[in-house]
Amino acid sequence: PSLWGGGGPPAQWPPPAPAAAGSPSDAKGKAASRMRILVVEDHWANRKMLQSMLNQQGHEIDCVENGLEAVNITAHREFDLVLMDCNMPVMDGWQATSAIRDRKALNDNTPIIAVTANAMKGDRDKCIAAGMSDYISKPVERRRLFEII
Repeated sequence: PSLWGGGGPPAQWPPPAPAAAGSPSDAKGKAASRMRILVVEDHWANRKMLQSMLNQQGHEIDCVENGLEAVNITAHREFDLVLMDCNMPVMDGWQATSAIRDRKALNDNTPIIAVTANAMKGDRDKCIAAGMSDYISKPVERRRLFEII
């Protein structure tokens, strides 16, 4: 008699391992696509935290430290999403977003999500007015980040 109780092994042997919660292919069988994401954040700990959360989802991540660097890299590299801190030295996130949108070239329609400590009434409107697609507040919650992307 067979170990499998029938005429042979299951159709796929060994059976596939179940997907880990939050992995690119979740338990519902819904495959998440790999995205190229730019993280624009001046604080190293916030940058590393976002990078780690996104890497765990299988996304390809590039990081820069200020808005001017974001404007420069988005001029020659295509991204699926930009996570943009608002308050940064050199050039803030609002100015960087406006510059990316105004140049009418590569990434001018890429979703740009503000990542900000500003969670006051009117802050979302300021982000939208600058050309951002949405915003999430710090500290960033993993669940909210994955909902928004």
